[in-house]
This record gives sequence, structure tokens and C-alpha cells, in this order.
Amino acid sequence: MTDASPAARGGFPDVRPVEDAPAELCRYTAALRRLQDLTVSTNPGGALWAEAAEHLESACAILDGHQVPETDAVAGRVLSIPGLAHPLMPPWTVTGSGADGVTMAGHFTEVHVGGNRAVHGGIIPLLYDWLFGMTVTAADIRPTRTAFLHVDYRKITPIDEPLEAHASITETDGRKVFIEATMTSADGAVLSEANGLMVRLLPHQP
Repeated sequence: MTDASPAARGGFPDVRPVEDAPAELCRYTAALRRLQDLTVSTNPGGALWAEAAEHLESACAILDGHQVPETDAVAGRVLSIPGLAHPLMPPWTVTGSGADGVTMAGHFTEVHVGGNRAVHGGIIPLLYDWLFGMTVTAADIRPTRTAFLHVDYRKITPIDEPLEAHASITETDGRKVFIEATMTSADGAVLSEANGLMVRLLPHQP
């Protein structure tokens, strides 16, 4: 039974990366990210908030009615667009991927600030969880769920600066997959380290 077979996945959908996403999605995602940054860094006053809300409500009306199943949605699956074209994910991309590990590069922006121009502590585990998922997928171990994720914060993580993160599998024990990772700045300084456990799902587990 292969990991890709329906019997192995059980109730877990077989969601695969998208290679031929519409070019317009990149423009849309960039605009959405800019909107998120502006939302947390401006104070235009009530009238302009209301005007902006009208534009957003119009955009929602355009997209509403076009919902599709998880396996058919494009945003969140595009490797060529930072953050996979998912608005929740930081604008990072995979720069190296294989059975020996996954490397990602990117940066954080205004919307990720937790205070005093530093990345919010809760955003960093989000990136690591994403990285861990990419790591087990690259090793052809799927589907899995996160059992635990531990992060050690070594230095303040800055916004608007190029960063890199690398994760690799350190041990497998039956269904258990242990992973370690680091995030570094452009000068090689270790900003944070993480370790976690991904568990391969049983056929009946969603």
C-alpha cells in the first residue's frame, strides 16, 4: 500500500502542489499581503476605513459563489508563489527539497509584528509547522499530522530582512517522524531552533 493510495490516506484528501496556477493569482496575493500590512500600520480615520471596507465587500461578492472542494482550491498550493499563495502563510518559498531535508527562504512583514518591529512569537511556530509538513512530504511520508512542536527563540526575528530556514528528519520510529530545524539571518546568526514530531496517520484517521 503506497502513501498515495486512497486506502493509505483514509479520510485525508490527496492535496498536491499546483504547477500551473493563473498568473493573476500572484497579483491578487501580492495585493492581499499589501492590504494586510497596511491594515496594521495605518490610521486613516473612520470614513476611509468605511470606503476600504466597501472595496473589500465588493471583492468578497466577486469571489463568493465560486467555492470548490479543498482538492480543487488553488491558493495554498502554489509552490512558485511566496507563502503558497495562502494569505495566512508568511511570504516564503521552498529553495531546496529532498529526502535529506527542505530549505525555505523569505521574510516577514508588518502584519507579522508582535511589538517593537520584531516578529510575533506565535508566527514563528506557524512557519516551522509549515516547514515540517513540507519536509515529510519531500521524504514521501504522508499523510501526517503534527504531534508536537517545540521552538527555542535565540534572537529577535526581524521583519523585512532576508531569512532562511532548514529542516531535516533526524529519526523515524514506526509512524513517528522526528524533525529538527533552524532559522537563520543573512549573516548566519541562528534566530530560532525547533524540533517536533510528525505522526503518520492510520488509514481510518482524517
